[in-house]
Amino acid sequence: MRTSRATILGVAATAMFWLGALAQESRVGTISRLDEANGTIAISEAQSGTVGSSAGSPPQTYKLQDGLMFNALKEGDSISFTVEEIGGVKTVTKVQKR
Repeated sequence: MRTSRATILGVAATAMFWLGALAQESRVGTISRLDEANGTIAISEAQSGTVGSSAGSPPQTYKLQDGLMFNALKEGDSISFTVEEIGGVKTVTKVQKR
């Protein structure tokens, strides 16, 4: 009984670790729109797995966690970014120009 309980707890802990790591995976895209008044950023993500393709997905709008980032970013910037769901809202937590 103890062995099966320990196994289940181990599998659950491993699954939670990997889900957390996937939620913070770095993405690549181009800034389509900055809306400082609403604290949002629209990003067209680069398609993954396609070599030489410049066509990305339609822009996705996210909340920007750090409002000071609006000073450093502009439309058309190529960025790598990390998205997390905070309070039920998809939020960009890290941004780096490429």
